[in-house]
Amino acid sequence: MEPRIEALLKSLEKTREDFWNIPPETGQFINQVIRDRKYKTVFEIGTSNGYSGIWIAEALSHTNGKLYTIESHAKKRFGLATENFKKSGLSKHIVQILGHAPEAIPKNPEKFDMAFFDATKGEHIDYWKEISPRIKKGGIIITDNINSHKDDFVEYLKFIEKNKQFKSKILNIGSGVLLSEKL
Repeated sequence: MEPRIEALLKSLEKTREDFWNIPPETGQFINQVIRDRKYKTVFEIGTSNGYSGIWIAEALSHTNGKLYTIESHAKKRFGLATENFKKSGLSKHIVQILGHAPEAIPKNPEKFDMAFFDATKGEHIDYWKEISPRIKKGGIIITDNINSHKDDFVEYLKFIEKNKQFKSKILNIGSGVLLSEKL
């Protein structure tokens, strides 16, 4: 990873509480998954200030891929993410979408290698219904905060268990991630 990107990520780690950023170990994990699997299309719900998007886009810069990231908070987070993406030098690998998921999810690309859910916990079932059919076979959906927000995910986990198209497991990385792979 380029020193300038590392330095930017380090500086953004100081804003974690204000912007609900993922822990660095979660960013490293997601980055490594994208690189190892050579993913080219990733969809993220919950851009915030762009911290997780930088981890994702950095990995996609090695596969010549694109991140499609959606944020509903226009006044503060969307513009801040735009600035941080520019500072990272990774903007050409990022398509920002201002809007509320799942309504504002773009129709193109039709399929994604991976999706990352890190937004309003009570809406994750709606995100899943919209995005899971668009995940390629062998692709994954990563859900953040699965351990830190257990009570918020009770219904979501029951819903996921019923879906036989995906094999899911909880990983104790950061605040807990649910890794769901499409079979």
